[in-house]
Amino acid sequence: MTLTGPKPLFRSLYRQSLSGSRINEDGLGLHGHSAWVIDGATGLSTEQLTKGGSDAAWLAGVIGETLERLASEDCLGAEGLRRLESEVQRRFEAVTAHLPGHHVHHTPSACLGLIQAREAEAGKLMVKGFFLGDVVALVPREHGIVRWTDERAKPFERKTLAALEAGGHELGQMPEAVRRQILENRTKLNQPDGYWVVSPSLPWVGRELRFEAQIQVGEVIVLATDGFMRLVDVFSAYTDRSLHAALAEGRGEELIEELRALERGDLRSGDYPRVKTHDDATVLVIAAETSG
Repeated sequence: MTLTGPKPLFRSLYRQSLSGSRINEDGLGLHGHSAWVIDGATGLSTEQLTKGGSDAAWLAGVIGETLERLASEDCLGAEGLRRLESEVQRRFEAVTAHLPGHHVHHTPSACLGLIQAREAEAGKLMVKGFFLGDVVALVPREHGIVRWTDERAKPFERKTLAALEAGGHELGQMPEAVRRQILENRTKLNQPDGYWVVSPSLPWVGRELRFEAQIQVGEVIVLATDGFMRLVDVFSAYTDRSLHAALAEGRGEELIEELRALERGDLRSGDYPRVKTHDDATVLVIAAETSG
């Protein structure tokens, strides 16, 4: 059945992306009925491979620019992801053509959460999600808030946290044991027995986790990177439900301030183990509406 009602779109209620250190390697955007968040990760190479603020910031920028263009062409979803993979690979090869070669595990990568709204029956909207990595969408359902995310990297993250020295570590310093564990984890990047992210060197299309839900027009959806979700997953200051409610009430700036205060209160990461004392924190709060 063909639906011919007003086309859905996303309206931004709150958006914020703050760096945890010198360079912000996150990204976010929305265009029409598509919205996304990006969480970049720089490889462990001693040499920067791109001309961005960092390799991860460069990659997050390329992903964001490409998604904006694809959304304007109404070409996202599965086909859009194929085009994104090709564009990221092409541009990375172009900017690194002068280099003698690089190990794939030293290249940048990124987690990606992409959602789209389409018409559904009975005045509702169908929201679909495509996820690689631990970025999060909080989506309202009949019986509460549902989290959409990709947790295939969680076993490797637990190994990294286990490598942290007891009592935390110095601000801005990565313990050698943690670095070795991260290098070992990278051997599982985009492998069948590992985890999946956007990579300019290894294929990933078709490995994203997909979600869908029908929601009422006007309901609030939250997209966030793991740096912002520390409020739930690291500091246990909120649940998914209470965090969603606070953002829907317009308390975004208050939550950002609370997050940074919690991080400052544990600078050595002793009470709340984490590799980075301060992480990039990005959140996008949107409402699904119709254009008519």
